[in-house]
Amino acid sequence: MKKQLFTLIILLISILTFAQEKFEPTILILSPNETKYEKTFEKEVTEYNNSIVKNNNTSETETYLKSEDFLSQPENIREMIKSEIEFAKNIDFFKNASSISEQFLAYRFFEKFPNLLIILKDKKSDGSLTNLKSISENEKFQYVLNFSKIELYKKNDVGYAEIQIQLFDSISNSIILDKSYVGDWNNPGFEFACANESINCTINNALSKSLNDIIYTIAINSPTLKKEKQLSQERFNILSNEYLRKEFDEQFLKTILSNNNDKPFQLLLNDDKTKFVAFFIKQVSSQDFKDLTKNKKDKNVKIISPNDIKDKEFLEEIPRTYAYIIKAVKYNDKWYYEKSNVTYFQANSINEGQEQYFNNLQQWNFFKENSTELNPDFWETNLFEKVPDLKKDPDWDKYGESIWKTDEVNNRDYIGLYEIVADSLRKEKQLKNTAFEKQLNEKIFKPTYETLKKNKSNNYSKLSVHSLIYSENRDLAINPVLVTDKDGIKKLHYFVAFNNSQKLYEWNYFDPVAIKGNLFGSKVVDQIGSITEWNFSVDNLNDEKFWNQYVLLKQGNDYKYLKEIKE
Repeated sequence: MKKQLFTLIILLISILTFAQEKFEPTILILSPNETKYEKTFEKEVTEYNNSIVKNNNTSETETYLKSEDFLSQPENIREMIKSEIEFAKNIDFFKNASSISEQFLAYRFFEKFPNLLIILKDKKSDGSLTNLKSISENEKFQYVLNFSKIELYKKNDVGYAEIQIQLFDSISNSIILDKSYVGDWNNPGFEFACANESINCTINNALSKSLNDIIYTIAINSPTLKKEKQLSQERFNILSNEYLRKEFDEQFLKTILSNNNDKPFQLLLNDDKTKFVAFFIKQVSSQDFKDLTKNKKDKNVKIISPNDIKDKEFLEEIPRTYAYIIKAVKYNDKWYYEKSNVTYFQANSINEGQEQYFNNLQQWNFFKENSTELNPDFWETNLFEKVPDLKKDPDWDKYGESIWKTDEVNNRDYIGLYEIVADSLRKEKQLKNTAFEKQLNEKIFKPTYETLKKNKSNNYSKLSVHSLIYSENRDLAINPVLVTDKDGIKKLHYFVAFNNSQKLYEWNYFDPVAIKGNLFGSKVVDQIGSITEWNFSVDNLNDEKFWNQYVLLKQGNDYKYLKEIKE
């Protein structure tokens, strides 16, 4: 039962709000009308059905229906979950095809249709137009998905499933899809992954074909998607006719992007000339996926191929039209910019490629929502987002301590800055951090550790080091080390080095603790995390109280918690 609900429940977690609108699409999914299988599959079908009965945890589902999480969901989602639970009470191997279909369709439709309603019904149809129409009217659903017949058989020692699909549409009062789909027992991977050469694979392979057809058929009939398509075309025309061929100041761009030799095909510049988006495109040499991964010119790329990612051809040749943007912000009289949205795609000409790529502005918030009017917030959203204060997020209480805590600490210095600026400052800081670590490791930590192992091998037979811990001041660093003595006893120690000294100290605020095995990072986090806000994912430990009270505190002329290591 838990597996039956998994996909949908994960889907629900991301829902924050729900508009009270008419449900669209409304799909009723029926149980298979006729099922048939050769005797060779009888054992596997029986074992599957027995496992369903064994794993069906009704108490768990009943508890969930009373939970705050369930009750807080929108009406349509609650109804879908309840139908899943009810359907699962009498589920078997063949009915599972209906359940898989419901979950997959919900997953695929949800992004465009958060007000969808897809319900499972343990009811059969003989497949006649009259019967399907009657079910649609009685249940008040636009679409009825019927599995007229599911059959398992073998051919040339390979298992197959043939599924007869019918999709009834009440608006046209017709069966708009009536087709058979065949799937073999080889594992297709991805969303329909299964145990190879199993009856599950035969069903999954047949469903993977049929469900894509169902999605397409419903989509082309959707009033919402028809409106979106019309709006998209109107926006495309505006971009192509009014903006794409507009003259721009290429010299302005050259003064900022002096190291970029590619020629832009368009430049969008805000009114006060403090932000811009420059568009670039060219045809590149033929390459396969292996060549692309070796090419380290771009870190993140998007590939839009006419081939499916599952097809062999997808990896054999990458589309040769290559486009990207450079977005920039002027901050404190300095330009910060970055290359992004690198895309390989197929175009018959450079002009066609320019139109296709420039049309991405529709996705980048260039227009007002559901409108062809320009969005005045274009220069403050999407491409020009700012670093948020996560503590002000409505979900901070829910996710702050468990998921967002490290990001919140690392972002504190950049809150309110454009991400473009913040990313550049982060890179600068990382370069300084790397140089600082290299200097301390090479001049103090490593040579001193080698000397200790040589001169005091009884106590320092082996030293396993962890990452350095330090503030943005970079004046000293703590190095957690797992020290093994001559008897093989391992204990966690902390050593400290200063940027302006050759001396090495041991930090003894914590007594050395015995460690079993070779992993000690979690113990470091537990100990230091008990006196400050820190873990190894935090860029720098900038808590002055930690450094002043727990590390550098003095008693008289001597450090209270630091003891110099004598070699």
